Amino acid sequence: MFYAKLAFQNIRKNKQAFVPFLLSMIFLTALNTLMLMVANDPGLAKLQGAEAITQLFGFGSVIVLIFSVVFATYTETILNKQRKNELGLYNVLGMGKRELYKLTFFEKVINLVITIVLGVTSGVIFSRLAYLIIKKLMGIGSEFKFTLNTSILTLTILFIAGVYAWLYLINAFNIFKSDPIELLHADQKGEKEPKAKWFLALVGLVTLAWGYWIALTIKSPVSAVTNFFIAVLLVIIGTYLIFTAGSIVVLKLLRKNENYYYNVKHFIPVSGMIYRMKQNAVGLASICILSTMVLVTVSTTAGLFFGANDQVQQMFPRDIMINSAEPLTKLKQVAKNYATKEDVKLSDMQYIRTSQSLLFTKKANDFKAADRMNYSVSNVDKAANVVLISLSEYNTLTKDSLSLTKPNEIFMYTTAQNYSEKTMILNGHKYQIKQQVNKLKDTGLLNVSPVDSYIVVMKDQKQIEGLLKELYKTKETAAYLAPAYQLNFNIELKDQAKRKAFIRGLSKEFAKTADKQGYSFQDKDSYRASVKRFDGGFFFLGIILGIAFLLATTLIIYYKQVSEGMDDRKRFVILQKVGMDEAEVKRVIHSQIMMVFIFPLAFAMLHVAFALPLIKKMLVLFGITNWQLFLVVTLVVALIFSILYYVVYQLTARVYYRLVER
Repeated sequence: MFYAKLAFQNIRKNKQAFVPFLLSMIFLTALNTLMLMVANDPGLAKLQGAEAITQLFGFGSVIVLIFSVVFATYTETILNKQRKNELGLYNVLGMGKRELYKLTFFEKVINLVITIVLGVTSGVIFSRLAYLIIKKLMGIGSEFKFTLNTSILTLTILFIAGVYAWLYLINAFNIFKSDPIELLHADQKGEKEPKAKWFLALVGLVTLAWGYWIALTIKSPVSAVTNFFIAVLLVIIGTYLIFTAGSIVVLKLLRKNENYYYNVKHFIPVSGMIYRMKQNAVGLASICILSTMVLVTVSTTAGLFFGANDQVQQMFPRDIMINSAEPLTKLKQVAKNYATKEDVKLSDMQYIRTSQSLLFTKKANDFKAADRMNYSVSNVDKAANVVLISLSEYNTLTKDSLSLTKPNEIFMYTTAQNYSEKTMILNGHKYQIKQQVNKLKDTGLLNVSPVDSYIVVMKDQKQIEGLLKELYKTKETAAYLAPAYQLNFNIELKDQAKRKAFIRGLSKEFAKTADKQGYSFQDKDSYRASVKRFDGGFFFLGIILGIAFLLATTLIIYYKQVSEGMDDRKRFVILQKVGMDEAEVKRVIHSQIMMVFIFPLAFAMLHVAFALPLIKKMLVLFGITNWQLFLVVTLVVALIFSILYYVVYQLTARVYYRLVER
């Protein structure tokens, strides 16, 4: 009981160290409770597209679990550092390492009980709120409802107990390797002036530039996904090296600049930071990386969520889209008859015959046919989708009256941003591009694709068939010779219940009539619902991870201010004794804090700016092509985060001021 009472008194009297630690552990417990309850909710399995949504939340819960272990380890390290004097004093007063093991064990048990009681309780309470938010964001109904899953609560408690066991092992190891005298005088041990590591600073600069170069030179969305983590890893390494080695190099260069250095506003901050930059740099780099993660995570998921309507419109220019390799004249008549029967008006009906979407490998204006089944991902940057359509079909579809007088003339529409060539070579056949046309943009002939797509308007169907026979001569590629038929139309019904009933009935009528004909039936309403569920779930996950990273950033800043305040207190007392007044001390403190905390935010904004082209390419895979909307969302998120960062800076700066003024 003696050790339990002493442990309780330590926690109660040392609130400045233990309260932030306990708050972070309670938050992590609540976060894990919430995520595990959502990810394992039985209602998710009943949703349309349940597999993707379940995987999404499962992936998010795993990220939160890993983040919890990493961040708990970080906070334990900071806590141990702040308590070195205390443990050293106990050791000098007669407590051996075995007694210290017992003392810290009871401290961990008390912390664990507080964490589980408050963390699980708040996790359950916030889970109710989270369920309401998810239902709103994802547009789902009563199948997804809050249920208190005791097995999930047990799993969360076991996980948090495991984390505390890991933290106790870290604590015990630190006690085992410690020397009582060193612990007692830990705060009196000065820092040696670090050397300017030019080589590491240069490596950091090159690594960061390499990561930026990858982000800027990515050509296709598929390669953006494969190179994303490489770029992220390079930027993280570069950031840490620049903050640890590069910052010292910069500070020493500032010290050599006499006009800048020998100024009361700069002399003390620069000289102090040079000596303590070894312990400062890692924390500042961590703040920068976590800030970048908040900005990228929230802006990307918010961009997906707010761009959902554009995503749906890109994929479905019409309410109903039917595709087949056989004529759809019979199904067209079925649609008209069923609409008349149900007294529903169909509008903007399109019936189109084209080639299938053909895969080519392109270099400048030279296109060579490729087989999708044997295509390598390494060649995806050179890939292009090509659809061939006859001039008569084009004029009927667009109600235009264009003409082609020469066999080698074509019209072309492309999603490529910078196709400025006047000719197009398809497997050795050179065609003159008479004009690039834009009326095919909203026809649905080209769905959103990770590669550039082209619609080529040729003189007649005979020319198209001749080219196809020349391109695909083998049995394996014979399927590409079949034409593609598409029937698209809108449904003039605003009532959602009636729309669903009509679409369901129309689908059944098609199934009765089509017999053995192969066709795909897709409707915009179902796609919009699935997009809202996925994007809403993704946005919720982004908010949760953003909050987690923001908390980590806040606590790192807080711990940094506390440790800096303790270190600087004696130094500023001496400065006041030698003549510096209180107003000058405050100006120096303000200058030092601003110098330290402006760098992580500025670097984070720089990272995000260079990441935007990479994220832009990745969002194309989700059907988001509205770059302006995503840019606005990112700017809004950056502004909100900057305001929160400033608030955190002001609150934690007060802690620093109080410590120094004592």
